[in-house]
Amino acid sequence: MTIGFYDMEDIRDCSRESVFKRMEQLVCEMQHPETGVPLRRQKVFLTTIPSAFLAYDLVEWLMDRLNIEETVSVYPLTEAVHLANQLCQHGYFFPVSDSRSLAIKDDGSLYRFQAPYFWPSHHQPDNTDYAIYLLKRSMKNKQKHGLEEYEQEALARLKKLLCHKWDFITLQAEEQVNLSKERKKGDKLILDSQEKSYWRVHRPPPGTPSCLEKTPLASRKVKKKTLEDLRREKALLLKSLNKPRVKPSQIVESLLNHCQEYIEFDSFIVGVLPSNPWISEDPTLWTLNNREVLVPTEQRVKLWAISLEDLLNDPTGIKEFERYLQTEYSHENILFWKAVQSLRRGGKTDIEKKVQAIYNEFLCPNAPCEVNLDSSTIESVQEAMKKPTRYTFDSALLHVYSLMEKDTYPRFLRSEHYRNLLLNSLHPSHKKKFFNFGAGVRKKMVSATGAKRRNNPSHLSGSSVDLTHMSHSLEMEEPSMSSRHSHSTSDLHDLGIPGENLASSRLSSPSSSRDNVPEDNPNTLQVPRLSPGGGDTETSVSVSLTVPCRPTSVVAPWETEG
Repeated sequence: MTIGFYDMEDIRDCSRESVFKRMEQLVCEMQHPETGVPLRRQKVFLTTIPSAFLAYDLVEWLMDRLNIEETVSVYPLTEAVHLANQLCQHGYFFPVSDSRSLAIKDDGSLYRFQAPYFWPSHHQPDNTDYAIYLLKRSMKNKQKHGLEEYEQEALARLKKLLCHKWDFITLQAEEQVNLSKERKKGDKLILDSQEKSYWRVHRPPPGTPSCLEKTPLASRKVKKKTLEDLRREKALLLKSLNKPRVKPSQIVESLLNHCQEYIEFDSFIVGVLPSNPWISEDPTLWTLNNREVLVPTEQRVKLWAISLEDLLNDPTGIKEFERYLQTEYSHENILFWKAVQSLRRGGKTDIEKKVQAIYNEFLCPNAPCEVNLDSSTIESVQEAMKKPTRYTFDSALLHVYSLMEKDTYPRFLRSEHYRNLLLNSLHPSHKKKFFNFGAGVRKKMVSATGAKRRNNPSHLSGSSVDLTHMSHSLEMEEPSMSSRHSHSTSDLHDLGIPGENLASSRLSSPSSSRDNVPEDNPNTLQVPRLSPGGGDTETSVSVSLTVPCRPTSVVAPWETEG
């Protein structure tokens, strides 16, 4: 792959070399005996490690040398640790004891500088070196130097690949194992850590990113661009410059306007009436919004007023629009639109016959439903009819659509027909609940005989009717009179006129025993009732009755049908 006169592979190698050069320059400054990172003799489990440095000494040196606290305003320590990790993952220094992870933390971990011979810019390993290293580790103590699973698989592959010189590899591995037995314990620890870290950098485990991995770029040579190629590229660039473009702010503004325009008709945002079929099992919404209905909903009719496209996407809207155009004797446009849509969405059979039939009905001279088209559109249609397809009338359809959008559609929205559709449309709403029996938890008391009692008669749902004027007249004529009324009945026209004795008024529906209401309340009416068992015990319940005058007949609301 070429860019101008340069090869992409050469550019990639030059960039890698420049990065290695700057990193190695910084590592050389770290190893300076006076101004570099302080090196000391450290002990690890009674083993002396010469020329080692601590992790936090390295981080502190990077912050002082590169002025990270001044150049980086946020998290200078994090920046220094990140740079130290990059140097370690490139193989310029290695951890002494734990070489499984090449991550540096701001702690007291021990590290040593890698020999310059093994820097990535100086030495590139091959399969033979890796096979000797793996075979040497397999010959040592398996508990301490055992191979991991991916290393065992790599050793098996290398054995097949290098079978022609496997004897030489085995000989080299045995010789290095024998030499390592003669070394001191500290030297063994340093050498093992150095080898493990080196191969962790150059042969990382599967799934571990490697800083030394090359990008997968093609190395094949590409032919240099000719003068004709450059002219073609120039013409393409000039064409793209002249192409109109829309600003992102205008796109965002149009999207916001679109959302504001249609938010009223979004069932998930606004909610649906009378119920949400995605939550409940009520299919009323689907029934009201079928494809073709006799009476559309108000929300559906309002959607037709947004654009002609929304009107034509609704079968009921097309039907009402066509009905309006028939009253104005201009429905040939919508008929032509429907015929072309049927042609475009229909099957492949008899396309030529359908095209000819549409042309004879709408476009030919003296057609029964001739549409108003200009001469250029008619000529393009006649040219397209030489090879009829389902898209033969696209130019005519676009012209007819623009005519409807600019002329007949606005008149439809201003017409009396559309106003009547809005007035007579359905207004679905939630079902009103007149009563809420059992909505709250009522406190009940159990008497000594086991009968349940209500402490507050005002909790009786649906039986509260306030006859204020009657109760005042009853109080004036006969204050001591106690009237009673059962909770489960509505036969109140037996109450009689004020002043009569209402003790004989009996209500037939059974009910449990109730507490007597105090008689000092002038706004209550006490109705006596015999006990269900037929004994002499009477129970009473308080009913608050409110009407402007004495009624002739009062019916309880729970005995009505709605």
